[in-house]
Order: sequence, then structure tokens, then C-alpha cells
Amino acid sequence: MTRIVIPPLRLHPGQQAIEASTARFKVINCGRRFGKTLSSLEWLLFAPGGSAIEGYPAGFFAPTYQLMLEVWKDAERTLRPVTRKSNKTENRIELVTGGVIDFWTLQDDGAGRGRKYSRVVIDEAAHARYLQEAWERAILPTLTDYRGSARIISTPNGLNYFHTLYQLGNPANPRRLPDWESFTFPTLANPHIRPEEVQNMRAILPALVFAQEYEAQFVTFGGNLIRSEMLIDAPCPPHLPVSLGVDLAISSKEGADFTAIAALARDPESGIVYVKEVERGRWQFHEAQARIKAAAARHRPKLIAVEQTQYQAAMVQELLRTTTLPVRGIRPERDKVTRFAPLLTRFEQHQVRLDPAGVPAAVRDELLAFPEGEHDDCVDALAYAWAALGMGQGGYVAAGQRVF
Repeated sequence: MTRIVIPPLRLHPGQQAIEASTARFKVINCGRRFGKTLSSLEWLLFAPGGSAIEGYPAGFFAPTYQLMLEVWKDAERTLRPVTRKSNKTENRIELVTGGVIDFWTLQDDGAGRGRKYSRVVIDEAAHARYLQEAWERAILPTLTDYRGSARIISTPNGLNYFHTLYQLGNPANPRRLPDWESFTFPTLANPHIRPEEVQNMRAILPALVFAQEYEAQFVTFGGNLIRSEMLIDAPCPPHLPVSLGVDLAISSKEGADFTAIAALARDPESGIVYVKEVERGRWQFHEAQARIKAAAARHRPKLIAVEQTQYQAAMVQELLRTTTLPVRGIRPERDKVTRFAPLLTRFEQHQVRLDPAGVPAAVRDELLAFPEGEHDDCVDALAYAWAALGMGQGGYVAAGQRVF
């Protein structure tokens, strides 16, 4: 009979406090790199009292396929000695003990419907678009048969449904539910993270972004992250190298999002960032392609960073097939505020200049309304262009690299 010895995970004090709780539902609100995913996966697979290794069914849910895939790989590798069947197509691992682990993405609000689980983990729950629908209509009912348990873990993302679930077990909430317990830990609760690294992030990131991402605070981003005094006009010097960022819209119908193309340059001596040109429009596929080519002809960019998710991947492939342009697809992994944070810091430091010849009023209005405005396509395009400049990476973005 195959035997596998699982060395116990060495938990730091914050993780130990979570494990010591007997609550059925735990909402774990943590800063980046706290170690929430690793310890929760360990609980799902191995902790006594209902784990997959003991023969129980378990479910792991993530907001996107990319986030789910990384955890799938870790689990598949760890469980290989006791795996009876592994199906990557179905994202399912069956163990010789009878246990089963299903991996789901929450891009579908019906993920997990019809299954029954002893334990579930919802990873990065605050970034799941359909979290409320999935939890109430699909995931929570899967726990009925076994009277199962759940861990809902995330870095916060404003006051969305993850915040609502947090309140159900918040120790400060007089109406907290008896089966629930919520936890908050900043990044530095993980003793393996160097304090100076977090302090470097404090100096680089906008204050609200740092509070959310590293201090695990529930904050709201009003529509005044960029104020009018930060929008400084100046023509872009002609000798500076340019990078392009492209945010693609799926639909060209009236009222839909825009496709936006942004040209960005940076003076290496002064550190000033120049928004040389931004254009947006509701263009069909071939017109959008022609616009990208035309922008490339005007600016001769060092790199063109194009958002690459589903529909957008076809644009990247077509440009690579039909042109010699330096096109790279990038996959945004975080929310829009976090994506824009590095460039937002430069706005706050008054290190950004808008070229009046290339930046129309609609772009300025979008910047001033961000992130609560009706559209943020130009802002996303600027974030991709900034990523293409390769600031802090020693070069440009590699093909297919997840930048955010």
C-alpha cells in the first residue's frame, strides 16, 4: 500500500491563530504575501477532520483561471504519490483514499453547483466578480450534506461582497454569526517578509493602495485619486523613446467600453513621464488593428503592450502574424486601481506631463473621475504603457508575462 508522509507546515503566529479557531466559516483578510493561500490549501488537503486526504470531497475556487492554475500545479505535484486520477481538463484530482479535489474559477457564478463538499476555499475572494451569486446560489449549498466548512480568503478590494462576508464574523460586530470568525493580518504579520521591503512599497505606492494591499484595510477609492493640479501640460520632447499600451474593448456598440491606445515616454534624466498621445474609440476588430498600426507608425514604439484575455488574444496573435511590430500580450491579474498605482504615484509626485497636442479633454475627464467614472479604458491603456516602459524591471515585459 502506498504511504505518503506529509511534513507539517511550519505556521507563523498569524496562521496559528487561524488554525486555533473552531469556527465553521472563516473569513481571512490579509495583506499581500501573508501566506493565506498556502495555509488554506494545507487545511483543505491534509488537516484532520474532513480533509481530502481522509477521503472527503473538497473544492478550491479562484477568481481567474491563471490564479487557479498555480494552485492546481502545487496540489497536483504534492498529491501525485496518492493520486488515482488527475484530469487537468476538468481540474479534478481523485485520490486513492477516495478524496476528491475540484478546482473552479469564479468567472462563472454557477461554479460548484450540484457538487457536495466537506471543505471549500475561496481564494482572493474580493477580486471575484460573481462572489455573491456564486456563494449564495452554488458554493454554500455544496456544504449542506457534510455540514462542511469554508475559508474565504483575500486581500481586500474596497467595500464589496468580501467585506460583507467579513462583517459576518467580525469580532467588533455585535451581530456577528456564531459559526463565523473573521481575521485581519497585515503583510508584516508574516515574519518571513522583510520589513524594509514593505517600507519600500510604502514609499512607492499611493497611500490608499498601500493601506489596502499591505495593511489589509478596507478602504474606498473615491473619484478624486487624481486631482486637477496633478494634470500638468507640457509637450513631449521628440527624442524620447515611446511605448504603447492598448486596452481592447469587446463590443463596438453605442454605450460599450472604448478601445484605447496610449503613448508614454519617460525622460531618464529628470524622471518626468510624458503622456504623448491617447486616443479612444468604439472600433471593430479590423479598425482597431489599423489604429494600432497607425499609432506605431507615428511613434515607432520600443514595445506595444496589449491586454491579452480571451477576445484580446486574437488581436495579439493577428498583429504578430501580419506585422513585425514589437507586440507583447500582458494579462492583468489585479484590480484596476492596483494596475494603475505605479503611474498614480508619479501623478501624486507631479512627475507626469500631458502633451496638449495628443491628450484630448475626454482623457483628462476620465483621469479625474477614476476609479468611479463611467469609463476607465484610457487609464488602463496608460497602465499597460507604463508596464511596457519596464520601470523597475530592468527591461521590457516578456511575451505573455503576467505584469500585475
